[in-house]
Amino acid sequence: MRSYQWVEALSLTRNLPSGQHVFKFGTDLQRSEYTGFSASRPVEVRRLDGSLAERTAFGAAAAQSVQGTEFAVFAQDRWRVNARLTFELGLRVDRDGVGEGTNWSPRAGAAIAVLPGGRAIVRGGFGKFAQRTPLNIGAFESFEPRTISRFNVDGSSISQPITLTNRVDGPLRTPEAEVGNIEWDQRFGRRVLLKVAFLGRNGSHEHVVSPDPAAGTLRLASSGSSAYRELESTVRYLGGERRDLTMSYVWARGSADLNNYDDFYGNFRNPIIRANEHNLISTDVRHRLLLRGTIGLPGKWDFAPVVELRSGFPWSAVNEFQDFVGPRSRTGRLPAVRTLDFSIARPWRFKKRRFRAGIKVFNLFGASAYRDIQANTTSPFYGTVYNPVERSVGFVFGSGR
Repeated sequence: MRSYQWVEALSLTRNLPSGQHVFKFGTDLQRSEYTGFSASRPVEVRRLDGSLAERTAFGAAAAQSVQGTEFAVFAQDRWRVNARLTFELGLRVDRDGVGEGTNWSPRAGAAIAVLPGGRAIVRGGFGKFAQRTPLNIGAFESFEPRTISRFNVDGSSISQPITLTNRVDGPLRTPEAEVGNIEWDQRFGRRVLLKVAFLGRNGSHEHVVSPDPAAGTLRLASSGSSAYRELESTVRYLGGERRDLTMSYVWARGSADLNNYDDFYGNFRNPIIRANEHNLISTDVRHRLLLRGTIGLPGKWDFAPVVELRSGFPWSAVNEFQDFVGPRSRTGRLPAVRTLDFSIARPWRFKKRRFRAGIKVFNLFGASAYRDIQANTTSPFYGTVYNPVERSVGFVFGSGR
C-alpha cells in the first residue's frame, strides 16, 4: 500500500463594508496504490458436542492490484458581520478515484450572540460530507470465492454446498452524509457554563455486502444507509485554577445497515457473513451520564475523578450455525455500566528536575462493566456476561509543575 498526497491552501483576510471576511481556498491531490494477495484458510463452526455444523472453504489465493487518484478543491468564507453575528460558508468538490464520480459538498453555519458579552450564543450548521472510498473496494471481485457446507450432528450433509463468488451490484457511489447541529451556550456569572446541543446525521450510499445463495454471489452494493441522533446537556463549574468540574448527559440513538463492507474486508475481517439487516448499531448507547474534572486538595495534590453511568451495548442472539435468532441488535443489552476512575497526583522536585507523579485507579468499586456475552442459544450459559473491566491501579508520571 502506497499513498502520495499534496495539499495546498491559501488564506486571505479582507475588511469589506459587509463585514470582515476570512477566505480560504485550497486543493487536495492524493494518489494511492494497493497491491497484494489474499489467502484464507477454512473456517469451521462447531456445536457444543464438537460436531461440525458449518464449514466455509475459500478458493485459491488471489492477487489484488488497485490504484486511484483523488482530487478535491475547496473554498470557505468566515464572514463576521458584527460582534454578535458570524457566518461560515463553504464548498468542497471531490473526484472519487475508486468510484470515479464527482461529489459536491456544500456547508453552512452561523453563530449568534443572543446576549451581550457572549453570555449566550446560539450556534448551528448543516453540511454534506463525502467519505473517501476505501481502495480495496475496487479489488472486491478479485477476492477468492467461498464454498459453504452445512452438516447434521452425525456428519451427513444438510444440503448441497453453496459457492459464493464476489460480484459488484450496479455502479458504486461514494458514501456521503448530511449532518446538522444546533447548540445553545450560556454563561451564568463567571463560574457556570451551560451547553445544550442536538446533532443529527443521515448517511447514504454506504457500501454493504450481502450473500445471495440463489444466485451464488456475495454482492457489494452502495445501498446502505445510517442515522444518528444525539441530544447533549452539559454543565461546567469553574471554581478556580484547581477546581474544574463538568457533568454531561447524552441521549443518543444510532442505526445502520449492519453488513458494512469494512467489517468483512477491512483490517480485521469477519469470515462469517449473514443476511444484511438495518437495525441498531453495536455501539448504540441510549443514555450516558459523565462527571469529570479536577479538584485541588491540600499539599498541592490534584484529584481528577471520572464517573460514568451508561446503558449497555445491544447484542444479537445466534444459533448453532451462527445464524441470527430474531432481529439483530434487539435481543437485549449488556448490563448498564457504573464506573469510577480517578487519578491523584502532585508536583515533585528532584534536584533541578520538576515532574508530576501519583497514582491512577480504574473502576474503584469493581462495579459491573461487562464487555461480552454468551449469545449462542444452544449454550447452557446463554445470556451469561463475561470480560468485565477489572479494578486496577497504575501510576501517573509526567513533566510539568
